[in-house]
Amino acid sequence: MKKENFGEYLRKLRLERRISLREFAKVVGILPSNLCHIESGTHNVPRSEELIKRIAKALKLKEGSVEYEQLFNLSAKPGELPADVKDYFCEKDLIEELPVMARTIKNKKLTRKDIEKLIDDIRKL
Repeated sequence: MKKENFGEYLRKLRLERRISLREFAKVVGILPSNLCHIESGTHNVPRSEELIKRIAKALKLKEGSVEYEQLFNLSAKPGELPADVKDYFCEKDLIEELPVMARTIKNKKLTRKDIEKLIDDIRKL
């Protein structure tokens, strides 16, 4: 099964909300042709946190929702953090701690279920 990409996901969300391509492009502040290329996968995925936030706002996505997080996750280059968290970790000088966290999870042999519980526990903080 093919993994959904940013453009496909964006188009799906836009159509679910019954927003035309031209109307959406105008609200977000990009050219309709560029939006069409992003959705079709022939144009680079936006990496700017500001632009992705404008897209999320235009789609009426609540910050922290599954759809909001998925939009950012799909915008990241493979092996990189999404824009909405990358700056946070860089500003706080925590980016170097991410491999330590990953190795700890690996060395403890946490299952997917264990990791999901850990994430849920962190969200409750």
